[in-house]
Amino acid sequence: MRVLLVTLTDLLPYALTKVLNPSLEYCAIVVDDATVAKNMLKDVKPLQNLIYPFYELKECIQNFHYDVVICYSFGHDTFESNLRRYGVSKNKLVNLVSLHSHENFLLERALRYYSEYAGEFEMFATGMSYTECGLEPQNFKLKLFNFGRGTQDLYYDYKIAQFVFTHAGGGRKNLLLSTR
Repeated sequence: MRVLLVTLTDLLPYALTKVLNPSLEYCAIVVDDATVAKNMLKDVKPLQNLIYPFYELKECIQNFHYDVVICYSFGHDTFESNLRRYGVSKNKLVNLVSLHSHENFLLERALRYYSEYAGEFEMFATGMSYTECGLEPQNFKLKLFNFGRGTQDLYYDYKIAQFVFTHAGGGRKNLLLSTR
């Protein structure tokens, strides 16, 4: 798998040694300070030659073949928003900080729970925080499972609905869908 890594320079050593699999094949590593990053990797010549400054991110996205773009930065939404603006699709973008968030853990647990007990639910809801906080399953006559999460976008609403209908719901015809 060819990876285009986008990270802050001070996170680079940790990302390469503790977070990511060392055997990944990198096409480029884009950082905020390329000079410092190259110095950090002075003993790792193959990686040192793959370091690019953040201002060359667009060109790296356009000119390199990659299977996935891994973004690793804390509190720097600029990285992810630029990746999206430069045409990186959601299917190829992984933000490592987002993967280990409390919300993702809860969603994964909810999907696992739903897949085990899908037969008990007659309806599900998905959406952003309005759905998450505004729907109380106990107030419905039909048994509702609420997949709503804050800042969830339509793409993930779709993926959750797809999961419910294909994997857990078994194509049940009486399953009702409630969205935005």
